[in-house]
Amino acid sequence: MTGGSILIVCAANVCRSPLAELELRRRLGEGSSLSVRSAGVRANDGDPICADVASRHADEDWRARAQAHRAREVTPEMLAAADLVLTASRDLRGELVRAAPEHRDRMFTLREAAHLGVGFAPGGSDVIADYVAHLDRARTRAVPLSGSPGRGGGLRRLLGRRSVEDPASIADRHGSRGHAGTLSEVEQAVDAIGGQLGRQRRHSS
Repeated sequence: MTGGSILIVCAANVCRSPLAELELRRRLGEGSSLSVRSAGVRANDGDPICADVASRHADEDWRARAQAHRAREVTPEMLAAADLVLTASRDLRGELVRAAPEHRDRMFTLREAAHLGVGFAPGGSDVIADYVAHLDRARTRAVPLSGSPGRGGGLRRLLGRRSVEDPASIADRHGSRGHAGTLSEVEQAVDAIGGQLGRQRRHSS
């Protein structure tokens, strides 16, 4: 069986996307058949990870992986190689769709995937291809992700929020309180995605 590759993208690749990458790897476990990487649309290659992300967990494995992270700019080759592209926001997804429209069917925001992936049951030989197909089918029947008061309720319930400016996006907030909220939102979305993918078969040891 093949697992597939996931590329997670934010703006600078120092906060939202590396946190999502590390948390998803942690959630899936060392034996996972899935490859998870991250990049940024405006990354300065070589920048270190955000200090708040580096200290998110106290164990040595987390700290070592966080300290080893270096930002990198997303490339057309990365987009072509990824079986699933997850972005921090709808705006970033739009930038990637414009850059590589041929891959738009496999691009979702983190929150879209968390919402649309409900009910996914891994079982085929290609986990990510099956997951992407599930997400794409769900687009046509799911509650629209909208910031209007009467819509997006399913996503709000899933993420435990009463209202958000754009339920499909995780904003890059600054200031200690806003930044903490951003990190928590990334973790909530990744926890949902990890749960959806978590029953996939693993490599034999």
